[in-house]
Amino acid sequence: MFPSRSVSSVVAPIVAFVLVLGAGIAFREPLASWWHQRQPAPTVSIDMNDLPEDAIERALRLASVDSTRKNEWVEAVPGIEASALSAVHREIFIRQANAQRCSCGCGFTLAACRAFDPSCEVSLPIVQALFDSVSQGLIRPSAGLRERPAGLR
Repeated sequence: MFPSRSVSSVVAPIVAFVLVLGAGIAFREPLASWWHQRQPAPTVSIDMNDLPEDAIERALRLASVDSTRKNEWVEAVPGIEASALSAVHREIFIRQANAQRCSCGCGFTLAACRAFDPSCEVSLPIVQALFDSVSQGLIRPSAGLRERPAGLR
């Protein structure tokens, strides 16, 4: 058989390797976390020349608008000739435009977005679709829709 000396000389390195491997696996997550904390945060730079000029102008213009005006009632929606509607349909259209939010991210109602940001490329098609739907009778008055403020009746 094998002398006891040769078995221990083979087993000892294997046991040491298994212990080191187990310690590496056990401490992998804490060591990775520690390493990532030591790394500097990546920097993000935006080249202002890559942005379209109108985007900068729009952002500055919207920043100057008082945020309390985002819910302001707008009687005449720019870009839409609401006088072509009957009185009932005009009321439905104005209430809907003052109740629904624009999806461009400005936070305004559709009517306020058209009034305070007439260059918005998102609100005009939505308002036009709303106008068309109301004029065709597809949208009817609904309970709970935003009411016209008392002072504007």
